[in-house]
Amino acid sequence: GSGTFNPHSLISVRLHAPGEERPLDGAFLRDRVGRAAARRQAWLGPEGARACRVVFGEADDLPGLVVDRYGDHLSVQLLTAAMDRRRDEVLAALGEVLAPRGIVLRNDARARALEGLPLQVEVAGEVPDAVRFRLGELVLWADLRGGQKTGFFFDQRENYRLIRPLCPGARVLDAFCYSGAWGLHAALWGAREVVWLDASAAALEMVRRNARENGLEAPRTVEADALGFLKDAATRGETFDLVVLDPPAFAKSRRHVPEALKGYLNLNKWGLRAVRPGGHLVTCSCSHHVRPEAFVETVARAAAAAGRGVRVVDSGGQGPDHPWLPAMPETSYLKALLLQVD
Repeated sequence: GSGTFNPHSLISVRLHAPGEERPLDGAFLRDRVGRAAARRQAWLGPEGARACRVVFGEADDLPGLVVDRYGDHLSVQLLTAAMDRRRDEVLAALGEVLAPRGIVLRNDARARALEGLPLQVEVAGEVPDAVRFRLGELVLWADLRGGQKTGFFFDQRENYRLIRPLCPGARVLDAFCYSGAWGLHAALWGAREVVWLDASAAALEMVRRNARENGLEAPRTVEADALGFLKDAATRGETFDLVVLDPPAFAKSRRHVPEALKGYLNLNKWGLRAVRPGGHLVTCSCSHHVRPEAFVETVARAAAAAGRGVRVVDSGGQGPDHPWLPAMPETSYLKALLLQVD
């Protein structure tokens, strides 16, 4: 096979052509980006493929390259030294295959520092302050330059379905809401009240913009720490029919896993206490270092600590635009559980 070598990285060799002798050049990049785009067309359809993760690193034979598509604009991460050195070839391949109006290079991810690369954000072409895109039944906005990660989290696209039957007439809390997709789906599907909760004022401003875009006036947004809000809710005796916990990654490395599991235990304990008897909790983990069995065990411990009986009635993972490799389990990272709470 063929790969690239970086003696200064913890992962010194990254294969891009297993079983083949292929240089990581412009022709290879065009070929693999084209194949990745064709797969998204097949999996998501023409409209879905215009708002998705169109390249997902090793899963598309392009280690170190992440590309999210928002219609005519791309948000790109070059996460390895090999991809960073081929910046111009990458941009040329993306231009030829996807023909974007503008590209944001979100080269501010922590993974770049591990490769000895500088952290920076660059723009090629025309990119507005926010881009508009369609996700299923919603029309959303994303800040590609200053938003979290690449602007939006497409990995949950298949998991919103978990809550659809629960929404009519429900009171819903969307915690760690970012730009509001869980709560917006709940409102679209008949929730009588939605509370969007996030510690970021900028995120909540995007929630309000997205709510207006989808015909929802005066959404209730709360700028607060999620754990503090949940503890205060318990003190007040405030409960919800449905609580969604979709926090950022708690474990950035393997050595952080014990601390992360304590965090998930505490968060889910208080999240469960905010659910009325007979209600539901959606709880998620996007830390690939936290394996599914450890997450499930932690949720079980949280239920015991909260004094609540729970049963898993459905579950989900990352969508088809984030495929994972059986030979590389760390490419599978997203866990989502739907719990019924006694």
